[in-house]
Amino acid sequence: MLPDGCADLLFDLEAARGSGGAPADLIGPMSVAQVFELRGSIDLLGVRLRPGAIAAFGGIPADQLLDTAVPLSDLPVSLGINIDQLADIADSAAQLRLVINACRKRIAALNQPDPTIGHALARWAGAERPDFPVISVLTRDLGLSERAFERRFLTSVGLTPIRYRRLARLRTVLRLHADGVRGWAAIATTTGFSDQAHLVRDCRAFTGLTPTEWAASQADRAGFLQDGHVTTL
Repeated sequence: MLPDGCADLLFDLEAARGSGGAPADLIGPMSVAQVFELRGSIDLLGVRLRPGAIAAFGGIPADQLLDTAVPLSDLPVSLGINIDQLADIADSAAQLRLVINACRKRIAALNQPDPTIGHALARWAGAERPDFPVISVLTRDLGLSERAFERRFLTSVGLTPIRYRRLARLRTVLRLHADGVRGWAAIATTTGFSDQAHLVRDCRAFTGLTPTEWAASQADRAGFLQDGHVTTL
């Protein structure tokens, strides 16, 4: 799994039917890639929470959830999902409806996301014309001190603004490669890296691999999940 700033609600329906494992967790944002080996019978259902949504949705500051899994039963707010009932439903479409309805009820009760953080995430989303302003430029445009912005960003997203900006830029590189763009040096220049070596360092920091090794891994039987797109609020 590649880090992307998102969090996840993960329902392990197989564990709920058995006697071991955590049947439902809130998985916080990841700082580096992680490898999960699945064995035996697998029955998982998940919900993605975009960057900036986890703190409001789960009732816990996002920086407390970095690289952490918290049982849903331990959250300060209830999502109103009975995992045993969910596991007993035979129809997957009905399972999805139950989870979607519960999430919609939770969303309806939330305050609006922090517009300042939403603006920053959108600037770093790396769409067709990547735009990765440095923190000082972004905070100047927002009218905040860098320290005040960092505190709000950490609480909402879980990563520091600098680390999230680096991650967004790298994921844009991976998206461009997945879309058929070739030449790591050219991609590095297009996405704001100082050179290819800079790209290689950041790729290793987040994935443990060079860009070439990452590309080769995607052709294996079990490559990294998630595409290179960067999501926002």
